Amino acid sequence: MQPTFLGIVTVATAGAPVPLTTDAALRASTILIATVPDFTGNIFLGGVGLNQTTLAKVMIKFNAPSAAGIPDHFLLQSEDGSNSLRISDYWLDASVSGEGALVTYFQT
Repeated sequence: MQPTFLGIVTVATAGAPVPLTTDAALRASTILIATVPDFTGNIFLGGVGLNQTTLAKVMIKFNAPSAAGIPDHFLLQSEDGSNSLRISDYWLDASVSGEGALVTYFQT
């Protein structure tokens, strides 16, 4: 698998979710989302229309990360190992404006 590092996907305004990418053609077999040490807010991962208040369309909520240690992470994998995950189907929101998560995807 070949990794592609997107770096930090930033949520400019808390409560206004952003897609992991705007390229609807981009697909992967695995997507890794990790919190960023020293960020102070919660991160929400889900689908289009995710709402951090009601948790509608939220797949996982990361609590505020610690300043040191191993960051929390979540791994999405296609069932058959093919590049069937459309990365733009996954969205992030943050409880603090300007924060986000590290995103890496892998293609077979």
